[in-house]
Amino acid sequence: MAHPLADVWTLRDRARAYNERFAQWPASHLVVVREQGQEVIYGRWVLGQNYQAPTKFYGAYPPGFLDRVLALFPDVAAADTLHVFSGSLHAGEYVRCDLVQPAELPCSVYDLPALAGRTFALVLADPPYSKADAEKYTTPAIDRAKALAAIGAVTDLGGHLAWLDTCWPMHSKRTWRTVGRVAITRSTNHRTRDLTVFQRVV
Repeated sequence: MAHPLADVWTLRDRARAYNERFAQWPASHLVVVREQGQEVIYGRWVLGQNYQAPTKFYGAYPPGFLDRVLALFPDVAAADTLHVFSGSLHAGEYVRCDLVQPAELPCSVYDLPALAGRTFALVLADPPYSKADAEKYTTPAIDRAKALAAIGAVTDLGGHLAWLDTCWPMHSKRTWRTVGRVAITRSTNHRTRDLTVFQRVV
């Protein structure tokens, strides 16, 4: 059944879509608040440990994380979704960009504007969080501002970027508006991360 606002999804629609999808976990439910005069989705997700993780690849998405993020965007087809720093993510209808593992776009995130050949409604990014993390991936440390600029060039106007990191990344407010902040707790002795959701505005 189509959502009643399938053509024009507001932040409240997206929060409600998530809350309905994960009704069994009310502590994870999202709210929409006012931040500096604009609406922003807020929440906290405690994901838990997965001792049977499907991959041993360092830095893979936390268990259940992708399902939760995608619940915010039920209006976006997989074919309109780009994963950057895609790591061990298996092949699918979406497009992957990665230097380390096989991907449809075997490139650095900075090369996306020249190589993607199209734009996407949704981009998901889980970059190396530190120089030490980058060394484990055997890739250079990430320049966040440069990466967000490159991603902006391949994101639809009005499209979204879901960025998982240990910080709120530097970005151009002319290109991106912050529309979501979700604290991500995995389990004991794991770093707490933030999911920042951006919307492409120019």
